[in-house]
Amino acid sequence: MRLASADTVLATVLGAGAFGVILAETTSTVFELDRFAVPKELVLNVAALLAVPLLATGRQRIVATVPEALLGCFVLWSALCALLATNHWIALRAFALTLSGFILFLSARQVAGTAGRRDVLLRVLALATIVAALTGMLQAWGIELPGLAAERAPGGTFGNRNFLAHFTVIGAPLVALAALVARRKWSVRLWLAGLVVCSDAVVLTRSRAGWLGLATVAAVAGLAVVLHRRLLVPERNVRRRLTSIVAALATGMVAALVLPNALEWRSDSPYADTLNRLTDYRGGSGRGRLIQYRNTLGLVRRNPVFGSGPGNWFIDYPLVTSPGDPSYAPADPIPTNPWPSSDWVALLAERSGVGVSIVVLAGIAIAIIALRRLRAADPVAAFDALALLCVLAATTVTGLFDAVMLNAAPTLLTAVAVGLLLPASRPIIDMPSRRRGHTAVVALILALTLAAVLRSGEQLAAIRIVEDGNGSAAAMNRALAVDPPNYRLQLRLALRGRCATRLPHARAAARLMPHHEMPARALAECD
Repeated sequence: MRLASADTVLATVLGAGAFGVILAETTSTVFELDRFAVPKELVLNVAALLAVPLLATGRQRIVATVPEALLGCFVLWSALCALLATNHWIALRAFALTLSGFILFLSARQVAGTAGRRDVLLRVLALATIVAALTGMLQAWGIELPGLAAERAPGGTFGNRNFLAHFTVIGAPLVALAALVARRKWSVRLWLAGLVVCSDAVVLTRSRAGWLGLATVAAVAGLAVVLHRRLLVPERNVRRRLTSIVAALATGMVAALVLPNALEWRSDSPYADTLNRLTDYRGGSGRGRLIQYRNTLGLVRRNPVFGSGPGNWFIDYPLVTSPGDPSYAPADPIPTNPWPSSDWVALLAERSGVGVSIVVLAGIAIAIIALRRLRAADPVAAFDALALLCVLAATTVTGLFDAVMLNAAPTLLTAVAVGLLLPASRPIIDMPSRRRGHTAVVALILALTLAAVLRSGEQLAAIRIVEDGNGSAAAMNRALAVDPPNYRLQLRLALRGRCATRLPHARAAARLMPHHEMPARALAECD
């Protein structure tokens, strides 16, 4: 029999991880994006590493439903694509997000077997969402918090307002669920206040993906209530609670529009402008996205079976860019963002139509299970299913327009939330866990998660070494001793000093990014 204490520790790891991916960051003037991303990835990977032995403890059988089996297949396919990638270091970093997310999903499924731990962990996720939104809201009000980025405000502890919006929109259904099922009046008021904070923060970010995601969540919830009237059981005061939830969301939106803030928007009517451009793809960033998506299809044609490999869109995109592409600046040391402006485009380019098909099938399977549970006689089970559908909708829609699941924080939040909320269903795999090869598989997963932790640790150490050394050449060389495949540092050293010292770094940068112009230019200057 599985030890109950192992499940308790597992729930603690997941809860700590939820707050860790929010609060983890470091300071750096060189690595403005990675100073937020790398510490959060380290937290995600450490949580997965701790979860593996806890999952394996005392387990007598391996049981998997359709969603679990499909997501497991996606992990295996991603591993194969990573092996064939151009840059294996970047592929490892991106694959680690997939593997760690899957491990935490399975961990949440295990915790969901115990109602008490499950309910507490759901509330922890909801509270983490409120805390994340609060950091962005405080920044918007001009309250200085250590470590926050001044650019791309109000990004809070995410360093980017879009990232904050994605996380908040995905977590908002959990906050609403907590308000819906709370038993005490003060608790209901607390969660409703949290919803005010969440909607306020999403509006303040002016993130189009965030706004569309929140609108989709509201539409899904409203449609479900209309089609399944049993959700409005009078003895639980559900009508009153639902009205209060809508009022809380509206209050947050109005507060964001009416209350003064310290954000320095260039427009006199910034929120109206964002609303007007919500679905505009004829100009601005919308047009840039369409050009990027069209060009990325060229990568699909170049690698139709296995794709470019996890994370390697960044490596291969120069091969397919076109004149006037606003997402590509060849004269810049880092000519593009690390990912395309869509999870789904990245998935198609990096893991091909096979990877997309597996993920879509897994999403459909989860949605079908949730839709069936909406008709459950137990209203609490129906509310859980509704929250699951809303989380799924938020993740899908925000990922259409931005990189969402390519980041650690939303990966952890979505994986754990779906794992907790997904109702039990008929298993398609049920076999003893002590069969030959089980120990080897567990050992392999442990080795992979350990490699992911070590890789994230190396990257974080390099960031700190450069920052402590004030970005000097000596500090960058020390950092490269810890993190040799750091392209940014290799390129910086390839562009300064005498050719005798530049050449090794230029060659290293060219090996890491064989299709980028700056390494080739650095080599040509010393040829």
